[in-house]
Amino acid sequence: MKATRLWVSVMGAWMGLAGIEHGIGEILQGNQAPDGIMIQSWPDSALFQNLSGEPALTVLPNLLYTGLLAVFFSLVFAAWSIFGAHRQRGGWVLMLLAIPMLLFGGGIFPPLLGFLIGAAATRIPAAVRLSRTITGFNRLLANRWPCIFAACCAAWLAVLPDVVVLGHAFGVDHAGVIIIIIAAAFSLLFLSYLSSIEHDRIELSQSF
Repeated sequence: MKATRLWVSVMGAWMGLAGIEHGIGEILQGNQAPDGIMIQSWPDSALFQNLSGEPALTVLPNLLYTGLLAVFFSLVFAAWSIFGAHRQRGGWVLMLLAIPMLLFGGGIFPPLLGFLIGAAATRIPAAVRLSRTITGFNRLLANRWPCIFAACCAAWLAVLPDVVVLGHAFGVDHAGVIIIIIAAAFSLLFLSYLSSIEHDRIELSQSF
């Protein structure tokens, strides 16, 4: 199951890196109390104006400790995505790691998407081995797996850091452009997951 493992590893690591970036912003705010449970990782940075200062939440009354925990749990999440997610119950571990990422400043979308990636990882073995008719559409998804996955990676690069670069360097802050980029990234994340399953399922069927 090479394609599905690669999907989990790369996308999981991506969410972990995004959580680390949130944590760094919180660490730089120093040893101070947040105004509430909802915080901004980069409230005073012009780089992140397009992303509303990168919202996050924390159950701790200290931004420094929040950031340190965000970096720690996000780093563990990224490492497990690469080295442990393919193991038995590895997806469940990803889902559990996404919870402290969310509670300790790892952002909103990175841990939520990390949780979904973990949930998808738990279903991959059964989905790949599922016996059903292989249609032309299944083969199309399987054969286009490298292109779809590359497009997915490009779309998430467009979300971060490209949204930051577009806003800061080129003054592009139109909400419609940002929504289109984010929608493309989410859509390709789902499509590349389906494509990876079909790729591995067809490879598995051809090995018998």
